[in-house]
Amino acid sequence: MVERTFEAGPEGAASPSRIGRRRDVARKVFLQIHRTIGLFVGAVFVIVGLSGAILAFRENIDEMLNAAIMRVDTPAKASYRSPDEILGAAVAAMPADGKAERLTMPRQPGSAAAITYMVETDDLETDVYQLFVDPYTAKVLGRRIYQHGDRTFSQPLIPIIMTFHWTLLLGVNNAYVLGSLAILVFISILIGLYLWFPLTGDWRLGLKIKWGASAERLVFDVHRSVGIYCAAILLVTLFTGAAMIFKPATRSATALFSPVRPDPEFGKSTPLPGQSPIGVNAAVAAADKIFPDGRLHWILLPSAPSGVYVVGKQSDDEPNQTKTNRNVGVDQYSGKILHVQDRNGFTAGETFLEWLFPLHSGEAFGAMGRSIVLFVGLTPLALYVTGFLRWRQRRRARRRAK
Repeated sequence: MVERTFEAGPEGAASPSRIGRRRDVARKVFLQIHRTIGLFVGAVFVIVGLSGAILAFRENIDEMLNAAIMRVDTPAKASYRSPDEILGAAVAAMPADGKAERLTMPRQPGSAAAITYMVETDDLETDVYQLFVDPYTAKVLGRRIYQHGDRTFSQPLIPIIMTFHWTLLLGVNNAYVLGSLAILVFISILIGLYLWFPLTGDWRLGLKIKWGASAERLVFDVHRSVGIYCAAILLVTLFTGAAMIFKPATRSATALFSPVRPDPEFGKSTPLPGQSPIGVNAAVAAADKIFPDGRLHWILLPSAPSGVYVVGKQSDDEPNQTKTNRNVGVDQYSGKILHVQDRNGFTAGETFLEWLFPLHSGEAFGAMGRSIVLFVGLTPLALYVTGFLRWRQRRRARRRAK
């Protein structure tokens, strides 16, 4: 048995000086971890954060950069042409070897409808195109290549930024690299919260910036204040981002607390002798019987004789504005309903998974949420600059002391 000696206070308790030394050692260790992660991993997240700030308003920016083909004039008596007319105009403008994949209806008045189609190339790759149609006149406005094989830089600007934001352009299979870095930054922020708490115990001191103080103190105060005011949203953003990158692990962990069903299978169509496929209008009409309310968001088109229409009707209270979780699978020959995905029947775990992307992008809370995400996207830059300056100041001070 090893004999231990220690300073003791009243009733055998460890003395305040001993506790203070332990606290100082702990703070030094945590500070070193916080500094190391910040200096190296933080540099990556400066760029990731800036890309996230841009993507907060990705649809608006994309339409602004491509206004000639993605924006339309809204007539006084605005009324959309039928999905059959919109898709028919697009198909007529597609090359003979083009294969329509989906029709996405305008997200707001003044936006064009988008038809995504694919073309198989001679080198066994697939080119993906988007064709835009005026929903009020069914007139084709133009097209753009969305992806040329696996060449990331063949995409338009906003999709390139999106790809960088979650893969660092390392490829989809290497997205876990960014997810791992996000976990490190998450830990660094938690450590920063511990280091933020003033030693005097007066937490209000950690919220103030002494504008008239020295440059060293000003940099320290700005770094500390920006960190504490933005910590909660940064933690949520990092958590949701990592959770989406490690989606299988997230689903498995969530399933430990609440049932999570596999992604829906919308069934298979049964070809009928002499029966031609029904039109898009008929598929939408069948889905309307299931979801009479909501906005027609998209129609995924059958990709084979056994394929089905998947009609999405987005409700006003859905947090996710990029996609919808109210979808109906419709047999392309008989118009029979094959499967219904209804978010109103989601378990708690499925609702949690549904909210990950809307929280990460801010779109769950409309323009205000997106604006917050834009602001938070700039936060890593402010933290990195002030953290780097503080690190350099302390380094110079140590050199002068020597």
